[in-house]
Amino acid sequence: MYKSFLVLFCLMIFCSLHAQEDDELVTGFHFGPKVGLTMANQNWNGFQRRPLFDYHGVLFIESLDPYYKGSLFAQIGYHSRGSSLILNNITQGFNFSEGVVFRNLGITLGAKKRLYIPSMSSTPYYFVGVRAEYNVANNTEEIQTRFSATASSLFYPFPIYVNKIVYGLSFGGGFEFAGSEYISPAIELNVSPDIGFQYMSPEIFPVLNPRTGMTTTLQERSIRNITFEISFVLRFKREVILLDY
Repeated sequence: MYKSFLVLFCLMIFCSLHAQEDDELVTGFHFGPKVGLTMANQNWNGFQRRPLFDYHGVLFIESLDPYYKGSLFAQIGYHSRGSSLILNNITQGFNFSEGVVFRNLGITLGAKKRLYIPSMSSTPYYFVGVRAEYNVANNTEEIQTRFSATASSLFYPFPIYVNKIVYGLSFGGGFEFAGSEYISPAIELNVSPDIGFQYMSPEIFPVLNPRTGMTTTLQERSIRNITFEISFVLRFKREVILLDY
């Protein structure tokens, strides 16, 4: 994953140094962190679950775009994917909520378009990208252990069926604000739906129901993530001046 990002980083630098056709003397790129809040949700066999709130962190690099023609970007980051369930305990008469969390490292490649609006003090933009992620940790085993003696365990994913690699899209937009010549902030909203499955289990039979003591069949289960992220962005500018002899 990190070696792949290093290759992408070098490619982005190469692109940024050749993207400014109208200004051959000044080239470079933007880079920096994105951090913020995450609202994660999941689709389980066509049914939406309750959202899970967490956080994320990203490092990005982006080609310069002084003439508002568009730019390319690459980023690597930590993302929380998942959802939460509310289960009813009929015998004891209370509800409880439990979050299912998948902690992923992801790489995103995409294109960004800034909009020039003279009447605005900030610069709006939108972007779209493709991403691939690797699951580095999840709490499915912890949940199964916690509820192994209850029927609640049947509602949660089993660790063996978690897919380590998942892929999807990312799109959104934001606003860049004026700062100094080499440092400026931005606010960004990102929507990331999965195309691949984070979890896929076949039909399982027989399974013992701890509450009834009888066997039952668990239907095939497929889980896709869809995540909303709002980020505070710091944009550092790296400028390369080429001497014209």
